[in-house]
Amino acid sequence: MLQKIRDMLMHVLPIILKPSEVGAAMTSHPLIDKVSFTGSNSVGEKVMRQAAAGIKGISLELGGKSAIVVCADADIDYACDLIIGGIFTNAGQICSATSRLLVHQDIAESLFAVLKTKTETLKIGDGFAADTQMGPLVSVQQLAQVKKYIDIATEENLHCLTGGTLLARQGYFAAPTIYTEVPATSRLWTEEVFGPVLVSATFADNAQAIALANDSKYALAASIVSADEHAALEMARHIRAGHIWVNEQQIVVPEAGWGGFKQSGIGRELGTDGLSAYQKSKHVLLPS
Repeated sequence: MLQKIRDMLMHVLPIILKPSEVGAAMTSHPLIDKVSFTGSNSVGEKVMRQAAAGIKGISLELGGKSAIVVCADADIDYACDLIIGGIFTNAGQICSATSRLLVHQDIAESLFAVLKTKTETLKIGDGFAADTQMGPLVSVQQLAQVKKYIDIATEENLHCLTGGTLLARQGYFAAPTIYTEVPATSRLWTEEVFGPVLVSATFADNAQAIALANDSKYALAASIVSADEHAALEMARHIRAGHIWVNEQQIVVPEAGWGGFKQSGIGRELGTDGLSAYQKSKHVLLPS
């Protein structure tokens, strides 16, 4: 089946000539009333400026720097599986990737030991192979982007728990990378890498965890791992994010609206929220 899918994709040739010109034409065309864009913040800002000229409706699904919070009572082995799933799925090329790990100081040493072992045993390879757990980056440009942040981490003297290199093999592969004790001033803490790079910090109590989780210009998603579901839900109330998972991998259901706050975008996709973005109410009144 995987080979059949691969063969089918090899015969698909999507071509967009001069995408910036096409996008500008679409956002400025008088017959287009609504613009929806998913991508980077820099391009999202351009789309928003272009759509403003015609007062068009706009939905933007942009970047993220989502946090995963691991509480002191969490099952460490399960927490590590959720951490790995949140950052290394699709080699981190997911807008909701939980790329900031916040772990309670009481379990940090034990968790990082398990996380290091699990990360270093991931099967990296062809994304079509059934046993692959992490595939390549999408392009040489994205590989260079990840390399840029690895170099920044070296300049900032961040502590690398594992990874921190590109892989010498055919394709665009970077090693799954984890940095610990990362300060909030680091560019790796504040900027979206869009690759298999995880930064982490410890916290002493839930209030500090919430503050750290909210310490971002993005607010797309978050994860919480805790044996106390009531405490986790209380924490979720205070974390600013459009979608929050509690003790669960990043499952997205079509009937739930998808989107974030702050610079993660405007509006929602999916669900009734997503459909309503393309609708406007109309009222007709008749004499009684």
